[in-house]
Amino acid sequence: FFTYDVVYKLWECFAVADNQLILSRSLGVGSVAWIAFVFIPHWSAVVFVFPLICILYIDLLGVLQLAGLHINALSYVCIVMSIGLLVDFIIHLLFRYYELPGTRREKTVEMLKTMGASVLLGGTTTFLGTLPLMFTTSDVFTTVFIIFLGIVAIGMGHGLIFLPVLLSWFGPEEQVTMSRAAEVKDAHAVKKTKKMGD
Repeated sequence: FFTYDVVYKLWECFAVADNQLILSRSLGVGSVAWIAFVFIPHWSAVVFVFPLICILYIDLLGVLQLAGLHINALSYVCIVMSIGLLVDFIIHLLFRYYELPGTRREKTVEMLKTMGASVLLGGTTTFLGTLPLMFTTSDVFTTVFIIFLGIVAIGMGHGLIFLPVLLSWFGPEEQVTMSRAAEVKDAHAVKKTKKMGD
C-alpha cells in the first residue's frame, strides 16, 4: 500500500529546491546575457551585463541571509523572478550608454542625466509600492517586502553607482548610432550649403 500526505509535497519541494534554484538562476542569467548580446548595439555589453547580474544575485542572497530568511517556496519564487527586476537597473543604462557618442566620461555623465533619472524614479516607485507591506503582521508579506527592498537597494546601487564607475573606466568610446550619424551628416550638409550660398 502507499501512504499520502500533504507534507510529502513540502518534503519534495525542499529536496529539489537547491538544484532547481541553481538551474533557474543559471538559465535566467544566460538568457539575460544573450538578450544583451543580441539587442545592445555592441558586443562588449555582455562583458558588463553577465558579471553584474551574477553579483546582484549573490548580493540578493546575502540580503536574505542578513535578514534571517531561508529558502522556502515563497522566497524561491521571489528569487527566480528577481532577475527580471534586477536586469532593469542595468540594461537600460547600458543601452543608453551605447547610444551616446563621445568619450567615456561624456557618455557616462549624459547617461546618468537622462536614463539615470528614469531608473532612479522607477526604483523609488517600486520601493514605495511595496512599502505598505512593511506594516503587515504576515510573514508572507514581510518576506516579500524584504526581498523587494533588497532588489531595489542593490539594483539601484549597482546600476547608478557601480556601473557608471565601470563604464567611465572601461566602457567603449565613440560609439555613434545610425540616427546620430545621420544627424551629424545632415548638420554637415547644412553647413556646406550655407558656405556655398555665401
